[in-house]
Amino acid sequence: MSAQLKDLTRQRQVGQARTGQVKISYGVHNLEAAIAGKSVAEVRQALKEPLNIDPRALALVNGQDVAAAYVLKQGDQLEFVRLAGEKGGNAS
Repeated sequence: MSAQLKDLTRQRQVGQARTGQVKISYGVHNLEAAIAGKSVAEVRQALKEPLNIDPRALALVNGQDVAAAYVLKQGDQLEFVRLAGEKGGNAS
């Protein structure tokens, strides 16, 4: 696991308040991490390999399309999604 991913997903010790938590999902992958204050671009970069996030996937925060510069807030839900009907390969 990369140091960048470990930093993003580091959990608080039991008994400590869980602050800055954001829910992240892509396909079947779901996780919750203390990443509030990070931009969508930073999270995409850190998780692109572990979650196999397609570079063409849209970033939605709380169901709304957002820019890569959007800074995540505690309680946000970040989803990386592919539009329905898209295939993995490039069109000929």
